[in-house]
Amino acid sequence: MLTLALTGATGFVGRAVLKQLLGDGHRVRALARPSRQLPEHERLIRIPGTLADADQLAKLVRGCDSVIHIAGAIGGRDYAEFAHTNVTGTSQLVDAIREQSPQARLIHISSLAAREPQLSDYAASKRAGEDIITASGLKWSIIRPPAIYGPEDPALAPFWSLLARGWLAGIGTRSGRFSLLHVTDLASAIGRLANCETPEPWLVCLHDGKPGGYNWREIGDLARQVRGKKVRIIPVPPWLLKTIAKLNVQGARLREARPVLVPGKVRELAHSDWVCDNTQLPGCPDWKPTMQLKDCLTDLPGWSRYR
Repeated sequence: MLTLALTGATGFVGRAVLKQLLGDGHRVRALARPSRQLPEHERLIRIPGTLADADQLAKLVRGCDSVIHIAGAIGGRDYAEFAHTNVTGTSQLVDAIREQSPQARLIHISSLAAREPQLSDYAASKRAGEDIITASGLKWSIIRPPAIYGPEDPALAPFWSLLARGWLAGIGTRSGRFSLLHVTDLASAIGRLANCETPEPWLVCLHDGKPGGYNWREIGDLARQVRGKKVRIIPVPPWLLKTIAKLNVQGARLREARPVLVPGKVRELAHSDWVCDNTQLPGCPDWKPTMQLKDCLTDLPGWSRYR
């Protein structure tokens, strides 16, 4: 039984990871805002607060075996809004680990976007967060997952519902390819990593085991096989996405909210290569991805209604 510290426990990925860690029999301390819900469990300790709370971060990491850092900002109007969490928050977490548990391993869940920091403020902030960790002097491991999906992700529910009805929005170039990873496979990878000895720092981009990833035509073919009906691919031109993104930013400014679709995100979506190259965890030979999109389309939001 290990004592593990976890940030981002109430998000889509964080919930799956928390379930995995508790299922593995570990004690978990989870940093969460007071307004966010966590499940009741005898081995789960809630640490109320955010990455900006130095005292709470100290309580979170003190005496732990590993720190799993998932919390991050995915919406923002400019670099400063992303950096507040993805850079400054990460830096404060690193400081807390140095002071309270310098022997703990930091497992950081970054993003494949960090591979192309020039594309967006989000990508640049994720790379900057990685740079803080790699220069920290701590024991660290970094996972750069591609697009993560699963049945409990509300963000992609409209996409899957449209696909279940036979409509697929094709974004980017025809030659563009991208990898995917099911959230349960990512959670199991993190769980294995928490239990494995990895003496050397490393950074890995995980995917679901499909060589070369996917393109929109292949996604449409998978959906057609499941539906038994035709799927129409509707190309979405970049100029239209850019226009929507600009309007979204203006609307968010009026609402004082953080927009998700911004011009930088459009550049990410239009990028032609989001393919990962690894299905193995260094030091954890017993982990392999178990789920590909063809295996679980019908479990995603929308499919039960339109089958």
